[in-house]
Amino acid sequence: MIKDRRHADRFIPIAFHAKESFAQYPPSGFFTLTFVTDGIWEFSLQKTNYSLEAPFVLCLNETDAFCLISSSRAAAKTFVFNATFLNSSLTPQALLDNRFDTMEDMHDRNLVEIFFRRNEHFAGMLSLNAPSAMQINTWMSVIGSECLSQSDGKWTCRIRRYLLQILYLLEDEFVLSYEGKSANKQPIDYALEYIHSNYHLGLTLDGISKYVGLNRTSLNSRCKQATGMTVMQYLNHYRLKMAEDALRHTNLNLNEIATCCGYNYESYFIKIFAEKHGLSPTEYRKLHD
Repeated sequence: MIKDRRHADRFIPIAFHAKESFAQYPPSGFFTLTFVTDGIWEFSLQKTNYSLEAPFVLCLNETDAFCLISSSRAAAKTFVFNATFLNSSLTPQALLDNRFDTMEDMHDRNLVEIFFRRNEHFAGMLSLNAPSAMQINTWMSVIGSECLSQSDGKWTCRIRRYLLQILYLLEDEFVLSYEGKSANKQPIDYALEYIHSNYHLGLTLDGISKYVGLNRTSLNSRCKQATGMTVMQYLNHYRLKMAEDALRHTNLNLNEIATCCGYNYESYFIKIFAEKHGLSPTEYRKLHD
């Protein structure tokens, strides 16, 4: 666990390893997110041998059996966290019983399901496409920097926000890989992936259309079929979803949340948020305290 420099008796249930050695791995009592950035890896996971080329992620829990056999040009970084760091309601017993009092708690439980769902199709690892790998690498680097520097009183809030972004992206990758889409991915799948990885940037319909090779009308039509929304409506929907999580799980101010969710102006963010929820971001945060 990491010691909070501002409170001598406070330890945060997280850890970051910039160069994962795979000694005593995965650790007991934590979820382990390892981003493998380089190399060809041979390893056993749940007593099955694999050979996999980076980039990929390992989403493991303390009961998973992992053994590194060999690796070439190996490079990996790991973030370790207790589920209660994300949400205090996600205790080991609550996760085991799968009983939660609120929809928000159930939602957060579903975000970490990738760390304990195991079946014949999924053993705890996910290959990544290039855009997702680049984005996760950026977010993991920020998490590592915040763990090291503890730059101000909100360092844990920023880590929690970037962790949420990674978990959302991995949830999308899991759905695409293991629920039938990956075998026949369509342009709209690539468009949604692009939005999920880059929603915090100044995305435009023209830019997304060029990225997937469709004209604006065709892309909007396919997006409506898949999501019930146009591309830009979906982008705003996703931005607000990330803002909701930041309001519930961090103490970042409204300007910081607006910026990290892709809104150039705090006032516009407040207006859009209030139109959806019927209350301001501040009121929403107090409601979920």
